[in-house]
Amino acid sequence: MTGDPQLVPRDALLGRSIAISVSESADLQRLGLSDLHLQSTIAELSRAIVIAGGIVVYGGAIQQGFTKIVLEETERYGNAAGAFEHIVPYNEHSTRSSEDLQSYAASLGVKSSVQLLDADGIPRSARDVRTADDDPGVLDPATALSTMRTYTTEIASARVVVGGKVSGFAGSMPGVAEEAAATIRADKPLYVAGGFGGAATLVGSIVSPNLYQWLPPGLPDDVTGEVRVLVESALDLPSGEDGLTDEERALLAITHRPSDIATLVVLGLSRHLGGTGMSRPSRGS
Repeated sequence: MTGDPQLVPRDALLGRSIAISVSESADLQRLGLSDLHLQSTIAELSRAIVIAGGIVVYGGAIQQGFTKIVLEETERYGNAAGAFEHIVPYNEHSTRSSEDLQSYAASLGVKSSVQLLDADGIPRSARDVRTADDDPGVLDPATALSTMRTYTTEIASARVVVGGKVSGFAGSMPGVAEEAAATIRADKPLYVAGGFGGAATLVGSIVSPNLYQWLPPGLPDDVTGEVRVLVESALDLPSGEDGLTDEERALLAITHRPSDIATLVVLGLSRHLGGTGMSRPSRGS
């Protein structure tokens, strides 16, 4: 991992919840990147948010993939209490025993918490959540994931989208795109880190096409016409204010440098939410 980014004062995002949306991107190799670049970005972004006093909101599986990265960084760099809110959709926990869920909750430090969404989309603790043994087959995965995405949008002040599948995704549409659309509909700041391809780049190219003229032909890869139309129809509202200048927004659309992305997101949030700004980050590719 890279060193700590130099950001705004530690309390610039104090008490603000920032959602991160990310999954694997099939475009990494074509862009000269690897999974490590994406993982490093999520680590540094998580670190930057909590160093500035914010709370990272992430919806995903238990003890797998990006969840582990976010948990590690927020536990290490976050404030004494409340740095990471892990939101687990019903389909990800419904087949686990109550003992397993309580063991996971107990394993978290004081800087992290987990909320398990039940079949009705109500957040529950590990002690009282309904499992598949109590309520089998109530909710299909697509509905469970959409419920989680709506909930994380409601509790977060803003969202950052990075990477994401455009084919072979779980749910009714690419998850990163669905979460981006929910954020725009809620009139909350959306930060699109477009340099990793995938669903985030698809979102950016639809919302701000002038910033994505750098895209190679056919990228994002594997996106079908049907999926593109589906995402376009979901992104039927203009994105709102994000605290960035046109130049900074253009850099966020193309860069894959973790420090650039972390700095730009926290800088924009600090300005938008009324915090203290800082000097413009250096340009890099």
